[in-house]
Amino acid sequence: MQLAIAIIDAFTNQPFRGNPAATILVDQFPEDAQMQQIAAEINLSETAFVKPLKQNHFHLRWFTPKQEVPLCGHATLAIAHYLRELSTISTDVPLVFSTLSGDLHISFEESLIVMDFPAVLYKNCSARSQQVLAEIFCDQSYEVLGQADDYIAVVLSSEEAIQNFQPQYDRIAQLDGFGFIVTAIADPEQPYDFVSRFFAPKAGIPEDPVTGSAHCSLTPYWAKRLSKSHLKAKQLSARTGELQVSDHGTRVLIKGEAITFLRGQITNR
Repeated sequence: MQLAIAIIDAFTNQPFRGNPAATILVDQFPEDAQMQQIAAEINLSETAFVKPLKQNHFHLRWFTPKQEVPLCGHATLAIAHYLRELSTISTDVPLVFSTLSGDLHISFEESLIVMDFPAVLYKNCSARSQQVLAEIFCDQSYEVLGQADDYIAVVLSSEEAIQNFQPQYDRIAQLDGFGFIVTAIADPEQPYDFVSRFFAPKAGIPEDPVTGSAHCSLTPYWAKRLSKSHLKAKQLSARTGELQVSDHGTRVLIKGEAITFLRGQITNR
């Protein structure tokens, strides 16, 4: 088996920043177990496998080192960038990815890639998860946003509190779902509106550098709280990354840039 692979840094225009994703274009998907083995071997937060269906229409699947997931923002951005770089798509009409989260429509605005994702609203999380959160934040103030699909989120008091947050991975792994978000309003002098960090130890991702899918729930929350439909966001991981997001009711637009870091080939002998 030989498969072409590219590693793309997403939500950045600089190498070694943003969130790296592996992108693999296939004629037919390998067996699920084999795709999971490849994702585990690559050991990035996400590996995207994409199969062409027709012009500008592809079937897209995402794997963490431990499991397949229903939605991933940075790997979607990465594969859209890669397909544009290969000149295998037309950028004059939308690019469509059929996924476990339905059809996702991608468009291009010069260097920006625009992803149309489903919005997700927070609901009350379980009493057990609330108890775990109380243990995580026993010595600092926090506000529970709730659970949005597989992600639980809390608001902290400041950008500094997000930056200084020390994750307790064993306790985070006890929360419902597999993703945990901490978020706050950005400092007033910053050119962005809100900040966040994202952790998913149960999925083999201790801390994700930039998480597009987390902004499917963060965007409607901050849009309402800040009375703004168009916002700028920054994820405060060590690599950092920037996003432009827009609230459109049941949908969220997420914009970002990407840059190719590596092209190579997987060889299985």
